[in-house]
Amino acid sequence: MAELGWLGLLTPPEHGGTGWDVVEACILAEETGRALSPVNWPGAALAAAALAASASTSALAPAIVMGESQGLFVTGGLTDDGGIVHPSENWVLGGLDDAASTIVVASVENGLLGAFIDGPTRGVTPDPRAFDTTRPTLRIGLGDTVAQLLDDDQLPWFVGVALLLSCADTLGALGRAIDTVTDHLTNRDAFGSPLASFQVLQHRLVDLDLLLASAQALVIQAAIAAAARTPDAFGLIDAVHVYVQGRAVTALDDCIQLAGGIGFTWEFPIHHCLRRALVNASVIRPSAVSRKRLVSSAAGNSAMTWSNPDIGEYRLHVRDVIANYRPSNESREGHRAPHDEREETELRAWYRTLYEHGLAGAGWPVEWGGSPDHRVLHEVVVTEELIRARAPRPLDQVQLASHLLLQFGTPAQKATYLPKIRSGEHVWCQLFSEPDVGSDLAGVKCRGRCASSGGWVLSGQKTWTTDGHWADMGVALVRTTEEGPRHQALTMFLVPMNTLGVVVRPLITIGGAHEFNEVFLDDVQLEEGSILGEPGGGWSVAMAGLETERFGVGGNVVLLDLLLQDLATAAAHISIDGKPAIADSEVRTRLAEFRAEAAAAAAFVSDHIRRAIEGRQVEGDASVAKLLYSEAYNRIARFGVQLVNDHPLSDDSAGSDAAGRLHDAWLWSRALTISGGSSEIMRNILAKRRLHLPSAPSRRVAPAETLGSALR
Repeated sequence: MAELGWLGLLTPPEHGGTGWDVVEACILAEETGRALSPVNWPGAALAAAALAASASTSALAPAIVMGESQGLFVTGGLTDDGGIVHPSENWVLGGLDDAASTIVVASVENGLLGAFIDGPTRGVTPDPRAFDTTRPTLRIGLGDTVAQLLDDDQLPWFVGVALLLSCADTLGALGRAIDTVTDHLTNRDAFGSPLASFQVLQHRLVDLDLLLASAQALVIQAAIAAAARTPDAFGLIDAVHVYVQGRAVTALDDCIQLAGGIGFTWEFPIHHCLRRALVNASVIRPSAVSRKRLVSSAAGNSAMTWSNPDIGEYRLHVRDVIANYRPSNESREGHRAPHDEREETELRAWYRTLYEHGLAGAGWPVEWGGSPDHRVLHEVVVTEELIRARAPRPLDQVQLASHLLLQFGTPAQKATYLPKIRSGEHVWCQLFSEPDVGSDLAGVKCRGRCASSGGWVLSGQKTWTTDGHWADMGVALVRTTEEGPRHQALTMFLVPMNTLGVVVRPLITIGGAHEFNEVFLDDVQLEEGSILGEPGGGWSVAMAGLETERFGVGGNVVLLDLLLQDLATAAAHISIDGKPAIADSEVRTRLAEFRAEAAAAAAFVSDHIRRAIEGRQVEGDASVAKLLYSEAYNRIARFGVQLVNDHPLSDDSAGSDAAGRLHDAWLWSRALTISGGSSEIMRNILAKRRLHLPSAPSRRVAPAETLGSALR
């Protein structure tokens, strides 16, 4: 390890290392964790870095970096008795065959950094209750040995990186366990099919992958921040610890359950991963300061959402447009459609303003009003800033329609419709879903037949049509033949919503809003030129339209930050046993957990967007992003509503407003987990396209009584 340079990843070059290479160290920690390496190299690397940072001990660092002496880094207790520093506790440590020649102790509670140098071997014994089977474990008691104090100005950074490396090691062990159980379920048959082909097991495996992927993204984001020593680094490190150490052990326990009987045997290796992760969580502990810091970030002081310094000027432009032109009403989640003529007039003017100032439509070709300076990341910035300002966002259906017109429209169609979109004259809706189709879009039953006049006649029913009651135009996916594969029998049409035979009926949401509609097409006659793309090419057109959603979650993930702000605000105005709810330990714990979950979702989404822009997107990234964001949104909002309803809320307007927004968010959250592909469908997609699990059996499985007999 010394020859490979691993022990010097955190030590400056002048002391034999390679520098403050936190990202590289985290990657290495994950891989050595995956290998269940018995060597405690992170302790040596941190000890060398801490010794190098202090003038009185810097000469000791090169020996550890070169592997000539052992070093160990411990977060524990030190007692300062008039300048004489003693250990205040013993330590149980893994990864040592012999006692380290130098033990560096970071006392996270009282800010002391001390080193026990030159063979503190007394009181070093094997731990008789060692739980970790992957590393030798020693119990070290230093008694009254006096420590040499080190320069402690970098203490928080050393402790923070120790937390990161511990969590990265745990993720490596978790990744190994997930691979092991996935391989087992894929190669083990039951009832004539691989166990991994059963949907219930596939969804469990997908959830494990969601945790691993989001945690990996969060660790790397925190490592990048720690390497650059940015202001948000400690908040991210706190989030990593809560998210990883709070969930990984449970996930590893689930892996044993998924493996079945073999998972309960000593020979099956998952329990070794579980043991390692549990010890990691106990050896490296966060300070009380870090926990308070994470809760305060949940109160709206967080800078955890991803950002890019190159887009700062554009972000200021977006904020300026919002401040000067936004509609008078604050946007409400689940209440986006206008309620009256005045609101509709304001919204249409607002959409026109967005196009005029380059906040919408900037990615169009220049000849149709686009900007030559447009960058895809600008679209994410616009969504972020509109959400932060609680201002109306561009309508998804209009975005989809314009994308399809630009890609598939004829010159006449573009000239007719694109200018009207930019002026706000036209609002569009999407006529895809049907009552009996659900997520199976290729099964649409709405029919289109050629008319004797040369046009087309459409008949059928569409549902869940967002904004259909005030839309001017719609794009409709219709079946135009009964021959051939069903995907090739579909055609996309442009439908004026005021055409005779188009009947729109409201579907009121559980939040009491008129957002969705049923649309009946009763022999609706369309002229020639109403087809978008080619006859029979509707499936390709529809799939191309879904590309507009690739980056939508990128901006929407900011909603999690707003939710957490509202939750913290409401908790500050709620009384539990005569005290503000935000002072309650259980509420603070949940706030910290939600903050960590939001940070993990934001980290993955940020990474997903970056890969997509660079053309190296991983299969299923968009589905992972949607699941992480939408399900976190539901959990946070639900907890907030339950808290508000269970305890008295003060009459203060800030608390009442926050409580109202939490109610809106929770009642709207199920639209997010259902629309655009339900969470269950997303898991099916990920099981096939990302995890490449075997397909479910086509025949029926054994009846319940047979299954029960087999399991017994």
